[in-house]
Amino acid sequence: MMEELILKVPPGRICIKDGKCPAGHSLMSRDKLLDGKPAIVVEVRLKGRTGTIYLNPFYGKFEYECDLELAQDDIVALSCPTCDASLTVEDTCRLCNIPMFAIHLPDGGQVEACPRIGCHNHSLTIVDLDAQLSRYYEDEIRFKM
Repeated sequence: MMEELILKVPPGRICIKDGKCPAGHSLMSRDKLLDGKPAIVVEVRLKGRTGTIYLNPFYGKFEYECDLELAQDDIVALSCPTCDASLTVEDTCRLCNIPMFAIHLPDGGQVEACPRIGCHNHSLTIVDLDAQLSRYYEDEIRFKM
């Protein structure tokens, strides 16, 4: 049985560099940067409209850019832009009581977040803590010369 370890990480300290859909397709943008890093790109659906949303790759930062107009409290459906696989998971938001969505990480980890615009409920699951933290904090521990 795995023990759960809860870490409080300040917003913007961990950068998602290798997010994937459930089928394994990369969700990292080749063209769009947010905060100087490749954004997470997913397809967004709302009220019969479909578009593209770019999510900030830094855990705990909620900025996004979208080609659809989104309003506070809109609930969006998110999917992979390559294979259209839904990113919705069974876990529900503890604040909104709606299904969360997940970005899959290497080694079985994932970031879950609420699809309601304006809700900041999210979580980070890391399976191999040593490997994941060394990857995420790589940029911070490099010596700047």
